[in-house]
Amino acid sequence: MSVKENKETYVSYSRISNPLKKFRFIVIFISATFLLPYQQAESKQLFLKCTGKFEINRGALIKPDWETSYLSINLDGSKSTLIDKGIKTEGRTLIRRNSYTITTREKSNRIKSIYKIDATHFIYTVNYAKRKRTLIGTCQKSRG
Repeated sequence: MSVKENKETYVSYSRISNPLKKFRFIVIFISATFLLPYQQAESKQLFLKCTGKFEINRGALIKPDWETSYLSINLDGSKSTLIDKGIKTEGRTLIRRNSYTITTREKSNRIKSIYKIDATHFIYTVNYAKRKRTLIGTCQKSRG
């Protein structure tokens, strides 16, 4: 009789162990996926080198009347950085259809300048609120 009892207990033990083995496997698999290090996603950026002249002819000057700006536009639509005359500033980015609009503000939250870039022809305009002047030019893609 002892042999028969061992078989029965073995069979009942194996029935319990299969669900436990599956449960353990699932728990180990889920915990392993949470413990793996995730790579941080970098936002996509567009780097542009833009040169432009002021809309009004200012006559003969000692300094050239063209300006070069370096733009890095964040394509996720948050903040973009501008390097204009060696000064690095940040602005809010608005992306609509084939154009990018970057608005820079002063500390008192007044609009300082508005950069509008056409994405198809890479033509850009800068409206300076205080100076009441407009800069018009072209952009080229560059490396960041």
